[in-house]
Amino acid sequence: MSDHRSISQALLGSREIRFNNRQESIYPNLMRFCLDFKFKVLQLLLSPESETAAPRRVVVLTKADFSGDPDFAITPAFSELEQLEHYVCDNQVDILHDYLFGVDEAANQAG
Repeated sequence: MSDHRSISQALLGSREIRFNNRQESIYPNLMRFCLDFKFKVLQLLLSPESETAAPRRVVVLTKADFSGDPDFAITPAFSELEQLEHYVCDNQVDILHDYLFGVDEAANQAG
């Protein structure tokens, strides 16, 4: 399930997850987006929702020129790479269209 709250205020740190081996990747869509296009998969460490809870880890897909603001991630935040892989698989046409041709601002405002 995705994490829809604003994550920039809760960000403690991040790291890039790299896909180096095309033949052994268990996340083929994420691997293809990162190696064939200019995308990154980032694991974000978010502050806990309460003082007794542990920090949360989520993963997002971003452009390679990512400025560091997680609110500009291409995908929602997911707790597992499998969930992100599934989301990218289901939405790859829209993601690539926005990447190649830019985001249609009029369409975003309309709905």
